[in-house]
Amino acid sequence: MRKRGRDEVVLSIYPTKHGLAYTLFEAPLTPIDWGLKRIEGKNKNARSLAVVEKLCEALKPDTIVIEDSVTAPSRRQERIRRLLDLIAAYAETENLTLVRYSRRKVRTTFRHAGAITRYEIAQAIASYIPALANRMPPIPKLWQGEDHRLALFDAAALALTHFAVVPDETDPP
Repeated sequence: MRKRGRDEVVLSIYPTKHGLAYTLFEAPLTPIDWGLKRIEGKNKNARSLAVVEKLCEALKPDTIVIEDSVTAPSRRQERIRRLLDLIAAYAETENLTLVRYSRRKVRTTFRHAGAITRYEIAQAIASYIPALANRMPPIPKLWQGEDHRLALFDAAALALTHFAVVPDETDPP
């Protein structure tokens, strides 16, 4: 039987145009693995899905958390939306619990910390989880593009949103 609530192992996946970022949490604020996987060349979705499959085989998550690009309006690229759908289909075939959260839900979750932008949310996560603090990119200058390491914090934000939303089994109804 799968664990539910705060004791579940949560794998959050955040695809990017260059690959994907992932975090694995066994409890809120307790990451046990994280990383950025760069995927180059053709067939990025097939190769990205293969990476997700290997992560699931190695890490044995109870739940997979991804961004909601289906019910919520999304500005994500069409390729990435298709990849999110492929990840959802894979989770279903493997009987893994799949949860989707919109960017709006993530921002709402972190609003109490005074964090609204992606960078502010990343700063909040770095302050909550010292193990990820050394991955925090510097504040970007106006002329600079987005740092690829920010995707790692997007993945962590999805997992932390999940733990904030899923009630603890010990909490009274």
